[in-house]
Amino acid sequence: QAGQPEHRLAPFDPLYAPVVAGWVQDSSELFWLAPSTSPPLTAAKIIEWAGEGVRPFLLWRTDHTLPVGYGELNDMPQRMGHFWLGHLLVCPQWRGRGVGVELVHRLLCEAFDVLEARTVSLVVFPDNVPAIRCYRRAGLVHVGQQWRYFQATRRKHRMLLMGITRSRFYAWQREPAPLAGPSQPRHRPAGPQ
Repeated sequence: QAGQPEHRLAPFDPLYAPVVAGWVQDSSELFWLAPSTSPPLTAAKIIEWAGEGVRPFLLWRTDHTLPVGYGELNDMPQRMGHFWLGHLLVCPQWRGRGVGVELVHRLLCEAFDVLEARTVSLVVFPDNVPAIRCYRRAGLVHVGQQWRYFQATRRKHRMLLMGITRSRFYAWQREPAPLAGPSQPRHRPAGPQ
């Protein structure tokens, strides 16, 4: 829409690590975001996330001087053409306004258009309902579950596995989106799973 702020994805600049660290509001939120990272979240810990095969990005809005989102597009070990999204985080003041959907969409464009991915996946805690809703609105679907052990809780947790294939992503882009108001994302909500 004319006059609407635009978003752009850019490689992560470590100078903004303190800003991103400030977006996590409590230890519960940190556990959902990064269950292997001990609280509190610091700029140094965010910088450490960017290991081999990790591509961190910041999402920017043209009407804002600071980034509004952070996320990673990572190699899936031993699976050529398969990538996973990690550490997806939106600035609290921008949550619930379509920014998370825009972040995921831009990361998927990077994966499929630039890296020529065949599949992109992520895992999410089943009780993280806002995140699941966001991922569905960006076109991802539930494809299974995994159990993962985390030292922080000393137990296994059930995780939902969500993903999207290259063909589904491009079909998704061609589908007409419903008319959206200024605060709604331009992406079409996912149908029944």
